[in-house]
Amino acid sequence: MLWVGTDMYHYNNQIYDTKTTVDEAVADFLKRYESTAELSRHKLYARRIPVRYNDWLKDGGPIPFEQAIEREPMVEINMPQERFRDLVEKERWVGKVEQEAHYYKKRYMQEVEDDKVRNRNPSVKKAWEQYQMLLELAR
Repeated sequence: MLWVGTDMYHYNNQIYDTKTTVDEAVADFLKRYESTAELSRHKLYARRIPVRYNDWLKDGGPIPFEQAIEREPMVEINMPQERFRDLVEKERWVGKVEQEAHYYKKRYMQEVEDDKVRNRNPSVKKAWEQYQMLLELAR
């Protein structure tokens, strides 16, 4: 739901300037879902840092665990249960839209490729036109 570009980003059909209004987007989210957010006092998120095999060999063996992860503070968000359900449903809907967009993009690219083949080969173009005519007759 958050797309970051070079200096602008899009969140919930609103365009924000990243230099000044990231906090505005967070405040907008908290207001929309009637929620509060604060840094967690106890939890840190540990993310494994990808290590390439060449780096592992160059350093002379396994990398210590402390160097192989990075820690990031977590945020606690408190919101009413109904708003949480709304958020989950919206995320599910966005997933469906992304799947459909991927399908139609793939289908469009196939049409473009087929069109190029027809334009390069006159015999393929003629066969395609005959196929289209047969389909129309069958309908």
